Amino acid sequence: MTLFLVMPMDKIAQKANQSRSVRGNIFETRIEDLLSLMKQKKKIKGFKRKPNIFGGEFLPDFVIEKNNGDIVSVDSTTTARTDRLRAKQWDAYGTKKYFSEKGKNVKAVVVVDETDTSQREKDNFRLCKARCRLPYSALDDTLSVKELTDLLTK
Repeated sequence: MTLFLVMPMDKIAQKANQSRSVRGNIFETRIEDLLSLMKQKKKIKGFKRKPNIFGGEFLPDFVIEKNNGDIVSVDSTTTARTDRLRAKQWDAYGTKKYFSEKGKNVKAVVVVDETDTSQREKDNFRLCKARCRLPYSALDDTLSVKELTDLLTK
């Protein structure tokens, strides 16, 4: 009989995961603060953080209603990586389906923090933008925070 022991994740990996989680939560809070300010200044009609779409099957970070009634689904990430983009596709697909069935125009985007930090990050950001433009992508774009603000106010 062979026994397999499951070793707990080492402490270095745990600390790294914790750090990434904290950065992600801080970034989401920054976006929420920005959206609250935009709502207060009547730049957007409203927003909801972590809405449950189709009973929780789809969980974008934010759903925003623009002043014209259009919907923007937003998922955030602290780094532009294609594996993260793939994971966001499912939420974008379901959210777009949900609001389209309600007769709303909807866009789904990923917002990336700190898009100008390193050449590698800049290249990843451009690659993610290009992948969103493929015909089978449920995501409409990958944006910086500034680009998100521009999208919401036009």
